[in-house]
Formats: sequence, structure tokens, C-alpha cells
Amino acid sequence: MYADTAERIKVCQEFQLHAPVSRVPQHPMIPITSPWPFCKWAIDIVGPFLKGAGNAEYLVVAIDFFTKWVEAKPLRSITKVIIPAEITVPTKRILSYSEGENDERLRTNLNYAEERREMAAIREATNKQRIAKYYDKRIRARTYKVGDLVWRDNQASRAQNTRKLGPNWEGPYKVIGISNTKTYKLAELKGNPIKRTWNATALKK
Repeated sequence: MYADTAERIKVCQEFQLHAPVSRVPQHPMIPITSPWPFCKWAIDIVGPFLKGAGNAEYLVVAIDFFTKWVEAKPLRSITKVIIPAEITVPTKRILSYSEGENDERLRTNLNYAEERREMAAIREATNKQRIAKYYDKRIRARTYKVGDLVWRDNQASRAQNTRKLGPNWEGPYKVIGISNTKTYKLAELKGNPIKRTWNATALKK
């Protein structure tokens, strides 16, 4: 009876739509080190979300690698490739920054504390390697081939209502192409292709 129930669940469309989304990592962690505050930034766009004040649906988020300082700016829409030079973060930390003064103080600090900085850099690299090793143990990579039928993460596509009782997945779709970056081109079962490509994180069989 247990085996029969398991086989029946596998082909149940409602079960597929509401199956839990796996949070297991699928790609190795790449540790990134930063020598001093605000030397390296990561910038990304997240959304769409439910509309908030000013009809904003998206966020441009910037994170400093050294201090983990986060800045975010809401946007109403995304109309083009936004590069870091096009984004301003009007905070005192940024407005008060002076490249010349920063370099001078950096050289002074290096003269007095070079050994401590080297020790801190070694500890940072060691800790990040330890974290990456632990993270990589949990990787469960998924790959698909052309012709596979897959479901797409509804939180990523927003194709269906994503409220409390909404489905976690939507589809199914057919894999019709694979790019060099391991993203997949999908099509509806009727054959209509979907313009955007998706990585394995947003898909499941």
C-alpha cells in the first residue's frame, strides 16, 4: 500500500504544484576577500514584490564585502542593464569618502599594522575556506537534458498567486535548449517557447 501510494503521488498534479521548494545548495561557494571597507561591492536587483509606497516593486541592493553594510533603493520598474556607475547611494559614508585621504590613511595604517593585517587576512581566508567546505558538503546539483519535463519555481516566475495557500510550482514545461551557462530554455507543452531562460535552482522534475 505504501509503494502504491508513493507511485500515485508522483503523478498527482496537485502534489507537484504544492511540493516544498528545496533549499539545498546546488553550486560550490566562491569565497571573496576584501582588503578594506568599501573596496568591493556586490549589487543586485530583486523582485518583483507586492507594490509598496510609490508603486515600487523592485529593489536595487548593494552590499559591502568587508563590513557587510547594506544599502537598498526601491524602484517602480526595471527598464535596462544597470551598472554600478549608474547607481548612487546617498549616505554619509559614501558622500564623505575621499579617495586621496583614504589612500593616505591606508598607507599609514599599513606601516603601523601590516603584520596584524596579514594575520587578519589569513584568519579571514581560513574561516571562509572552512565555511565553503561546510557549504559544499550540502550541494545537490540538478541537471536536465533536452526533452525533460520540469516544474518552475512559482516564487521566481510569479506566474500564479504566491499567497499563503498558493502553489509552490507551476507548469509543467519542456526543456528545449541548454546554454553554456547551464541555464535552460523552456517551452509550454503546446510548443510555445518561453522567452526567458532559467537556471537549475528554479526548476525540478
